[in-house]
Amino acid sequence: MSMEIEAWHLWLLGGMVLAALEMLGLAFVALALGVSCIAGSVVALAGGSLTLQIGASAVMAIILTPLFVRWFKRQVPPSDSVSLAGESGSNGQRCVLVEQQGRLGVLIKGDFFPAQMDLDGTESDRPLSVGMKVLVQRFSGITVIVQPLVTEHKE
Repeated sequence: MSMEIEAWHLWLLGGMVLAALEMLGLAFVALALGVSCIAGSVVALAGGSLTLQIGASAVMAIILTPLFVRWFKRQVPPSDSVSLAGESGSNGQRCVLVEQQGRLGVLIKGDFFPAQMDLDGTESDRPLSVGMKVLVQRFSGITVIVQPLVTEHKE
């Protein structure tokens, strides 16, 4: 009993490999390509030439990939938007001052930024200190301009 591998087997195997690669989080692109391999498999099973198999798979990929990606974007909630330091994404954020390598600053999304008191419009005359709660006003280069948050002391 001999077992031959036919072209449609290879198309099906390729589709399954691409579908499995989707587990890496490729936004349904690999899944769309994997599903489009089924078209190549069907043409191979029907006895079509290799050129026709590749063409059928390519046409299905062109049709399915944008549809799968669009569907994926509608289904998956948007993650935390990525913003660089100095962009509006961090303005208004509440932080606690920390000290790293002798510099006073804040941690934003895991990155340390040196802090400086906002001298415009602040009535606080107390200096910045470790543990102080502050509000990010803006960035000046990589330096975060902060304003101390007023805390009520209850006795």
